[in-house]
Amino acid sequence: MGFLKALFGSGGATASVRKLSHPRDLRTGDIIKFGYLEQPDISNTQFEVAQINTYIYGDLCYPELVLKDSSGNLIYMMVEEEDGDEYLELSKKVAKGQIQDLFGPWDIGAITQKGTGTKVKVASKPEGFEEWLVDSYVEVDDNVKGAFVKGDARYLSAEDVNRQEKFTSHILEDSSEDYAIEIEIYSTGETEVCATIYHYIDEIEDMWPAKTNEA
Repeated sequence: MGFLKALFGSGGATASVRKLSHPRDLRTGDIIKFGYLEQPDISNTQFEVAQINTYIYGDLCYPELVLKDSSGNLIYMMVEEEDGDEYLELSKKVAKGQIQDLFGPWDIGAITQKGTGTKVKVASKPEGFEEWLVDSYVEVDDNVKGAFVKGDARYLSAEDVNRQEKFTSHILEDSSEDYAIEIEIYSTGETEVCATIYHYIDEIEDMWPAKTNEA
């Protein structure tokens, strides 16, 4: 479990002195507020960190924060890094009944074929996704092997981590690289589709520790 602590931090700071200077500092129960964004359901909105789960790729672990607003709507947040720059990956799950509205009848089959470069046009934007989707995407990552673990890896036992839900993912991005569609196909046969947007970390307006953690 040593590599988990190295990636996530020890989590050993006492609650009374916790400072939230980076989204990786967030724990369950903390509050995060975004500034004004193009997506109305997250713009100028406060969310509680309802849960933290873990994605595993090889020897690397990435926390996924499940954010819940006052109406119970869920957004999924990860912190990504590329060429030394950090950014937020915010995702919204497409309901299974809406996937057929998003893609044409042959799109999923084309995407899951070996190789990248598959071009896909969005058939229609499901309700609530108008500002989360653009008109066309290109597959940029193909057959990425990963695993999902329920819970925060900083506090899971090795036995917990071994209870992995394995999947293969396909990632499509638009020409600006600001929007993405992520498709995860699990070993159980279940498929999950997320609409994803990328924002700078400074789009976070404020963060507060959970009230139960305050002195």
